[in-house]
Amino acid sequence: MIPEEVVRELRYIEVSTARKMRNPRVGQYTSRLRGPGFDFDEHQPYRPGDDVRRIDWNVTARMDAPFVRLTHAERELTMMIAIDVSRSMELGTAHFSKRETMMFITASLLFSALANQINTGFLAFSDQVIASSPPRRTRAAAWAVLQQCWSAQSHATARESARRGSRRFHPTALEGARRRRGTGRTALAPMVNHLLTTLRRMSIVFLVSDFITDDDGFGSRELAMLAARHEVIAIVPEDRSERELPAGPGYWQVRDLETGRHVAVDLGVRSRELYAAEAQRRRDRLVEAFYRVPLEYIFVSTDQSPVEPVLSFFARRIAR
Repeated sequence: MIPEEVVRELRYIEVSTARKMRNPRVGQYTSRLRGPGFDFDEHQPYRPGDDVRRIDWNVTARMDAPFVRLTHAERELTMMIAIDVSRSMELGTAHFSKRETMMFITASLLFSALANQINTGFLAFSDQVIASSPPRRTRAAAWAVLQQCWSAQSHATARESARRGSRRFHPTALEGARRRRGTGRTALAPMVNHLLTTLRRMSIVFLVSDFITDDDGFGSRELAMLAARHEVIAIVPEDRSERELPAGPGYWQVRDLETGRHVAVDLGVRSRELYAAEAQRRRDRLVEAFYRVPLEYIFVSTDQSPVEPVLSFFARRIAR
C-alpha cells in the first residue's frame, strides 16, 4: 500500500494538475514527429522516394516544381511511462527520496495525460521488466498505475531502505563507473526491447530513471530504433548528494545501496572539489548520451518541486 503521506501528495498533484492542464479537446499534445495526420507542418520540394499522394498540386502549379505537403503525426497519442525501480532510486538525503520523487513525476504525467485525454501505459524495470500494464484513460486506471508503481518498487528491493532523512548514498559519481554483481541494478536493454515489441502505434515514451547503469544502453541500436519510431523523453531524478557533499567537517559514513559497500568519505575541501567535478562530468556525459540517441531530457531535483518541471514541459509542447 502507498503510505498515507505519499497519498496526500498524490491527491494534491491530481487536483493541481487538473486545474492547470484540463482542456476539452482530445490530444492537445503535438508530436515532434511527422507522419499521417491533419495538422500542417510545412511544404518541401519533392524528392525521389516521397509519397506521390502527398504532392500539393496547388503549390506545385504556383512554383512550377513538385512540392509535398508534410503534416504532424496524429495528435491523439499513446503515452508510456517506464520507471526505474533499481536500488539506486532509494537514495534520499532531501525531504523526498528519488523513489518518492519518481512517484510524484509519474503522477504528474498520468494526471496531465488524463486531463488531455491521452491513453497511458506503465512499465517498471531494473535489470529486467518487472511489471507492465496496457494504455488506458480513466482516473481509476491512473490510480491503479500509481499503486502498481509503488508495489513494483517494493518488489524490486528486498527490504525498505532507512527512514527518510537518513544518510543514504550512491557513490557512483565519486568512484566512477564500475562492474557490479547481483540484482537490483539498472539495465536499459530489456526495457527497450519490451517497448519495441509491445508499442504498435506511435507513442510518447517517458523514461524515469537516474540512468546509473553499467550497460551501454545509449549506444545500442535498439534505443536508437525506439527513439526513431516514438518520441522518447528522459526524466532524471537527482538527489543533492549526487551533486555535492554535505556541509560540515570530518567524514561521511555512506553505503552503496546496490552493493551494500560502506565507505567513509572525507569532507575536506579537496574532496569536495574532486567530488563536484566528477559529478559534473557524469552529468555532462549523460546529457551527451541523450543528444547522441537523440532524445529530450528533464532533470528533476528531489529538494525542489517534482511537479513543475513536468507540467512546464507539457505546457510548452501543447503551446507549440
